[in-house]
Amino acid sequence: MEKKFKAVVLIVDDKEANLLALENLLANKDRVILCASTGKEALKIALNKPIDLIILDVKMPEIDGFEVAQILQSNRKTKDIPIIFASAERTEHQFMMQGFEEGAIDYFFKPLDPEVVKAKVNVHLKVQLQKRELIEKNNALQKSALLINNSADIIGIIDATTLKIEEINLAFTTILGYSLEEAKGTTITFFLNNEDRAWFNDLHKQSKEYFSFDTRIYCKDRTIKWLQWKVVVKEKKWYINARDITEIRQVEQISNYLATVVKQSNDAIYIHDNEGKIISWNEGAEKIYGYSEREALKMKIWNIIPQYMQLELEKMVNKILKGKKIALLETKRITKHGKLVDVLFSATVIIDPTNDNKSIAITERDITEQKIADEQIKQLNKDLQNNINELISTNKELESFSYTVSHDLRAPLRALDGYSKIFEEDHMQLLNDEAKTLLKKIQYNAEKMGTLIDDLLAFSKLGRKEVQKRALNTHQIVEHILQEINHSMPYKAMIKIGNLPDCYADESLISQVWMNLISNALKYSKKKEMPEIEIGASDTGDGTTYYIKDNGAGFDMRYAHKLFGVFERLHKVSEFEGTGIGLAIVHRVITKHGGRIGAEGKVNEGAKFYFTLPKIISQEVCPI
Repeated sequence: MEKKFKAVVLIVDDKEANLLALENLLANKDRVILCASTGKEALKIALNKPIDLIILDVKMPEIDGFEVAQILQSNRKTKDIPIIFASAERTEHQFMMQGFEEGAIDYFFKPLDPEVVKAKVNVHLKVQLQKRELIEKNNALQKSALLINNSADIIGIIDATTLKIEEINLAFTTILGYSLEEAKGTTITFFLNNEDRAWFNDLHKQSKEYFSFDTRIYCKDRTIKWLQWKVVVKEKKWYINARDITEIRQVEQISNYLATVVKQSNDAIYIHDNEGKIISWNEGAEKIYGYSEREALKMKIWNIIPQYMQLELEKMVNKILKGKKIALLETKRITKHGKLVDVLFSATVIIDPTNDNKSIAITERDITEQKIADEQIKQLNKDLQNNINELISTNKELESFSYTVSHDLRAPLRALDGYSKIFEEDHMQLLNDEAKTLLKKIQYNAEKMGTLIDDLLAFSKLGRKEVQKRALNTHQIVEHILQEINHSMPYKAMIKIGNLPDCYADESLISQVWMNLISNALKYSKKKEMPEIEIGASDTGDGTTYYIKDNGAGFDMRYAHKLFGVFERLHKVSEFEGTGIGLAIVHRVITKHGGRIGAEGKVNEGAKFYFTLPKIISQEVCPI
């Protein structure tokens, strides 16, 4: 029901008789009549009460009507109050003009004509009250607009036939990212998720006056949000309120997921109240303890606690109820069939926010078999450690043997080499050509034996060397080695170097790898008219694979398994010099770095050697 206003009329006249006459003439149940006998009194009333119309006598002592009107017009609060002047000066035109200049809306002349006065006052009050109602309604509309535009929910109007958005508030922009200009005139189905669009198009055909639903809707950035809609249908318009429930939906999904996980977990997860009554029991608990959910919900936790541990657990429950959390405490439980099992026990208190009741959530996984397995693993580890110790001892003995043999062989070798050179110097003229050839072979084999011993010592030392890894610039290492090789033995091969990622390795050891592999590539391709060598790398996910490819002698892949063995050779010494230690050293270095090594080849068509190192663990690269 609309609010009914009572019009307030202020009559100002210095003659009491005139006041009484006008008051009696204008009084009715829908009006409040106020009277003032002086200009000062009139101003006081007007400034303190809401006035709809003032009937103001022109001639008054102290402050006349024109002066009162001027003061009222100059005040922000009273400037819009309509004024009707009352004057006996019918014939004085200048007074009328002055009154209108002071803001008068009409003029009464004395003696007053009752019918004219009543009619004019009724008209002016009606206009004023309509104006007041409009102001009130406009204020209410402005408040509604503020509430709508400041609402966190989407509020708007949609044409029920076309489903086009006619009006929408700023929440549409805040929630979905579209501007109001993009939204207005667009069908609401444009913003919907594809799965929801079909049934939404059928929704507007229903004749319901009110309905609600949830739907997914695309944001401008193409993310999807959930909106909960409430729709009132009136005169073929949908008056909508849509609330963002994305977070609620996500929480529901997580809760449902967690409930499923708990239900299907192989661990025993159950809840009991502060008196020990079981109020939740999952499949894991049923598997471990043998009680079905129906049976468990009629039990208390003491049914699965060994008798001798119940007092201890009761004390622990009291601590948990006071806020103490228990995590992975090893304890024992008893099954439905009386079997004692080992479990890991975790527990925390749950407080119901509606009534502050406390319950305890418990997780227990059966570790009986795990404990047996742990014992077996301990024994296996012990046996393994014994084997490792034996292996270390054996390796030390082998390294010691290798080192000793290498040193012991040097003495007779040096004697053999020395005596042959003395014999050559003192008796060369007595030897025929065959003897001279035999002597040269003795010296050559002594030199070869020395090289073998040096390589054997190097291989032996490698087993004892501690690997000290750091970040290295691989490209710089390769360039440095090529310069070293070219300085001591200039090569004619065309070498192409691709991208070589940095590595994390022992600098001296990895340099030896590159030295051996590059030297081999140069050695086995030197007989080609145009020897070519390619050095590069590739990412293999778990590491970086480096490779050296040549177009040289190659090898038969049937014998590839021999490549990395000590003193193993796939070519004759007469074809290519060497002792067969180099690739064995390369293999050992890469293995000590936790990497892998391999090779591919084809006779007379070249070979490709590659090794993989774990990826660099630091971005800081130290130049060599």
